[in-house]
Formats: sequence, structure tokens, C-alpha cells
Amino acid sequence: MKKFTQFSTHLAIATLLPLAAVAAQDFPARKAGLWEIKSKDNPFANWTTCIGAGKDNFVDSDVWTDFGKECKVVTSKKNGAGQTLVANCEAAGTGKVKLTVDYSGNFESAYSFKSISEFKDSGGNITRQVFNVKATYRGECPADLGPGKKKMQRP
Repeated sequence: MKKFTQFSTHLAIATLLPLAAVAAQDFPARKAGLWEIKSKDNPFANWTTCIGAGKDNFVDSDVWTDFGKECKVVTSKKNGAGQTLVANCEAAGTGKVKLTVDYSGNFESAYSFKSISEFKDSGGNITRQVFNVKATYRGECPADLGPGKKKMQRP
């Protein structure tokens, strides 16, 4: 019985290790400075932002605020020139959300991503929101826009 318990414990740990590795994934670091974020299909995703060293996680600032607290990564894998991330998130307004993000770029001069959020609306129907975003590095941050700050723009 003791050997079975040890085997079960080792099996459980071995099963969880790949999930922990995915959850601890580091996202590409953006170059510090001014970034312009633009989306043709989301009027609320048009802004400039000043990125400081250490606050360069694009998923947390461009896709889902508090991603690390509200989302659990299910998979993360290479897809040609980029990466695909799938996570289960919990949102105050909609409850459980399946988030898929396809992203690519060098994160020094530009990057792009497609964000797909799927959740059940109040009628129980699946609602799907898709946003395509392009980000371009614009140089030094202006004096009136400190690190972590955004300035909204009209498309």
C-alpha cells in the first residue's frame, strides 16, 4: 500500500509539472519607451503607452489587466513565426472566459496580436469577441507620460 501511495504521489507531481511550466511562461519583453497601440476592430484599443523597465508584459497591459491574478494558462505553444496562448480567466462582468491570444513580432520595434474572448452571455449563448491589434515603437516617452501610463486616442 505504501508503494502505491508513493507511486500515486509521484504520478500526480509528474502530471502537474508541465502545467506549472506553462503557467510560469515569460512573455516577450517589450523595449522600454513609447508604444502606439492600434486596432481597427476595437475602438477602445487605440492608445499610446509608456513602457518602463520591468513593466513590459504586453498581455497584462494590452490584453487582460491582472492576467496573472485572474487567468490560468492552459496551453502556450509556438505557431510558425509567433506563439498561441490559451487561458481560462475569471471576469467580474461575464464570469468564466476562454481567452486565446496569437502574437508575434520582435517586441523591439513592433508586435501584433489577435485576442479572442469567449464567454456565456446572460441568456446562456456563447459570445465571442475578436480584436486584432498592432503595436509600434515610437521612441522615448514624452515628459507628460510616465511609465505605465496610457493616453487614449481616437481611431
